[in-house]
Amino acid sequence: MRLTTRESSRVELHRIRLPLIAMIDVILFLLFYFVISGNMAAEERALSTTLGASQGQSSSLLQSQMLLIESQNGAVVYRIGDRTLTDRASLAAVLSALPHEAGIIVRPSAEVPVAATAEAVQVAKDAGFTRISYLVAGV
Repeated sequence: MRLTTRESSRVELHRIRLPLIAMIDVILFLLFYFVISGNMAAEERALSTTLGASQGQSSSLLQSQMLLIESQNGAVVYRIGDRTLTDRASLAAVLSALPHEAGIIVRPSAEVPVAATAEAVQVAKDAGFTRISYLVAGV
């Protein structure tokens, strides 16, 4: 006859079931995470960059052009080297004449509207550039 309320030394099934289910959930979540992150890494490796030489060319031949976007007297001005352009058509003509292999770097100043920057990127894409980098203002 037992007069105390001690727990029995037997392992009860309902006490084991909950930690086991949680452990299975954590393992499946980690498996899913590593499968997804593993696939993303392969795609990032295939992205082209504008850094360094590619396909046996020297790095001096592969310098990217810098497209500066500035605001002067409330108007947007595009600068490529010593050329100053004020409209989309002239920008498209100059970008079409440039070599496209090295790519282009778009660098807007802080006061330029976002629409002007997006327009410059689109003109570069329409001109045939496949490597378009964006440099944040103030860097």
